[in-house]
Amino acid sequence: MKSHARVVIVGGGIMGVGLLYHLVQEGWTDVVLVEKGELTSGSTWHAAGQCPHFVGSLNLAKIHNEGTLLYPKLEQLTGEAVSWHGCGGIRLAITDEEVEWFKRVYGVSKLIGYEAHLLGPDEIKEHHPYLETFGVKMGYMTVTDGHVAPADVTNAMAAGARQGGAQIYRRTLVTDIRQLPSGEWQVITDKDNITCEHVVNAAGSYADVVGAWTGHNVPICNMLHHYIITEPLQELIDLPKELPVVRDPYSHSYLREETHGVLVGPYETEGAHVCWDGKPPTWDFENELVTPELDRLMPWLEKATERMPLFGKAGIKSVISGAITHTPDANFLLGPAPGPKNYWMCNGASIGICQGAGAGKYLAQWMVHGATDINMAEFDPRRFGNWADKDYVSTLSVVDYQHMYYCYRPGEQHMDKRPLRTSTLYDRLKDRGAQFQAVFGWERARWFDPTGKGEEYSFRRSNWFDAVAEECKAVREACGLMDLSTFSKFDVKGKDAFAFLERICANKVPGKDGGVVLAHLIKENGRIESEITITRLAQDHYYVLSAATAQLHDMDALTWRLNEGEDVAITDITDDYGVLVLSGPKARDILQPHTPQDLSNDGLKWLRGMVTSVAGVEGVRLLRVSYVGELGWEIHAPMAGFLAIFDALMATGEPMGLKLFGTYAMNSLRMEKAYRGWGSELTQEITMIEADMERFCRFDKEFTGKAATLASKQQGPRIQLVYMEMDATDSDCMGNEPISQNGEIVGLTTGGAYGHAVKKSLTFAYVDPKKVNMDGEFEILIYNEKHPARIIPQPAWDPDNERLRT
Repeated sequence: MKSHARVVIVGGGIMGVGLLYHLVQEGWTDVVLVEKGELTSGSTWHAAGQCPHFVGSLNLAKIHNEGTLLYPKLEQLTGEAVSWHGCGGIRLAITDEEVEWFKRVYGVSKLIGYEAHLLGPDEIKEHHPYLETFGVKMGYMTVTDGHVAPADVTNAMAAGARQGGAQIYRRTLVTDIRQLPSGEWQVITDKDNITCEHVVNAAGSYADVVGAWTGHNVPICNMLHHYIITEPLQELIDLPKELPVVRDPYSHSYLREETHGVLVGPYETEGAHVCWDGKPPTWDFENELVTPELDRLMPWLEKATERMPLFGKAGIKSVISGAITHTPDANFLLGPAPGPKNYWMCNGASIGICQGAGAGKYLAQWMVHGATDINMAEFDPRRFGNWADKDYVSTLSVVDYQHMYYCYRPGEQHMDKRPLRTSTLYDRLKDRGAQFQAVFGWERARWFDPTGKGEEYSFRRSNWFDAVAEECKAVREACGLMDLSTFSKFDVKGKDAFAFLERICANKVPGKDGGVVLAHLIKENGRIESEITITRLAQDHYYVLSAATAQLHDMDALTWRLNEGEDVAITDITDDYGVLVLSGPKARDILQPHTPQDLSNDGLKWLRGMVTSVAGVEGVRLLRVSYVGELGWEIHAPMAGFLAIFDALMATGEPMGLKLFGTYAMNSLRMEKAYRGWGSELTQEITMIEADMERFCRFDKEFTGKAATLASKQQGPRIQLVYMEMDATDSDCMGNEPISQNGEIVGLTTGGAYGHAVKKSLTFAYVDPKKVNMDGEFEILIYNEKHPARIIPQPAWDPDNERLRT
């Protein structure tokens, strides 16, 4: 057994083996996988092995696609037999909302390149003669996906990894993981210990236990899932080709052929529960199943029989009932864990057979190259904080399981275990009709409903549209007030604070007290990692702000860039301060009576900040910035005094037309100003040059990622961010809609909104500069409808920033 390795992967299921295989493909051969039993002996061996293309997220769809590209050729690549069934699939829509969703996913298929077709109910029977189509409004047919034998594909990737130099230690139990003073990790086993640079938690059903050894919270649960296989049927024996895999929201099940019988796997919407009362399996649990609970599955099995009567014609041959990991938001955990460097997560997959290859590929890219070809934010383990405790995780994992075939409409979220994190204004905002969304555990207002009905969720514009128009009008013509306490907030202090930030940021860091800049942390390869706002409060004190979802991500991004010996202390103060955004032409008149600070241009210019008092509350950090393009201030106040400031501003402002606004209005307003957003336009696979953000790079100084950023400039962008207006009807761009020119797909949108002040539907998009005529007409595909669009060269609202400087 080796004593040292570059990487040690703990866990020999498909997720761990998929990563091992792809690390070797990326050129790292000093890699080891340790498994307590045999490969696949946890959850992998008993999985049904479906590999669907149908998924709404572009980045997750890319991960799924990697499996269907790799698995059919693995036998040729490795010499190991792989039972791949490329039978295709059909997902059924039984509601109008699902039809809209299918049309959106169809656009995703165009971006990825897999073959898909939207079928009418009669057409479905042509591809699956034994399917009853009652209640079906549409089918989404994928042609090149299917299913695979889980053990085959895992062992084939393991063989390929070994052939490339990787080593696998079976029957070796890991009992602890420790970080050494050198920063390396020591993996302790019942055989010997291995010291490594990188350690990966791919421990499947045991991932939370393994994570706890190093203080990591791993938000997974083991859910009990069943599938049933019948005896062979003559009708299926006689078929010339295998039937496509069916996914049916009526029976909440997948239905397919298996050895000439019928396989049905229901995701019951009632009675689902975690395995072993929420405890982890014992260490000697291997290649075992859990006692089946068929009685509670009967309602869904009966519906499956209605959908595919063949299922009821044959006797049951086998019942598979085992543990499958789930997370609170249905996405696996893939990427760096928060805290010390080089501890990686590769676990929590509920459709792991399909996802193992793609997850392994992109995590290997991240580990080897520091960046990936896709946006990994939705998989990053740091999207969960310690607020995701065991009770939250188990409750939401059950919700995720029971909603496996539910069609979430845009904006729709579960309401379980809420609220978790709130500012002191939560009750005030709720009483005024706030429609909240959960963001990194926080409750944040999307819009304010004056009717009390709540949001009518839809893929098209809905009852929020007119209310948001009024919020936008208030900001543009009078003033708006918004609670943005969800900002991640950090104090960076010490005698080396300026030098540290100047070294890691592409922009120039303020050299004088009160200076405010927008800055970006760039990776060595030139890709964008973080966007932050920096305010200099003193020579040795900087206040750093970033996105709500980036609290753990940006704490790591800052601390991992510290050099040994630098006198810098980074403190997370997110929960200590609330933030009010006051923006609009009347903002100065509303705020000035409540602060001794002179708010004139002579007293506090645009992009300046200072510490003062507001409404009698001391220690307020007042920043003259605005993400909505109007005269305005961000009021960062100690949470204890937050309510007093809100009440004072409302009392003064409402007679002047002050109105509360939420993130729907903020998105509309920022789109009018052509302001980029981290996580949409600014992501880890993009450079500053490609994002048209060169003005925030100071090439007259050194900064991390400078060389690669210059190379991106000199070579020219692979893709280019553009700002567009679109001829819309009743819907606007949400992101990841395909863009074409002259019949060829040339790019995709990143997000958009209707600009109520400029009366335009606006979007950002990345296009291939080698393929497009920037002055020409484009088409954007939304719900399978083509909408003319064109590039506009400057912000639709106040392009010279005159209103910000007023």
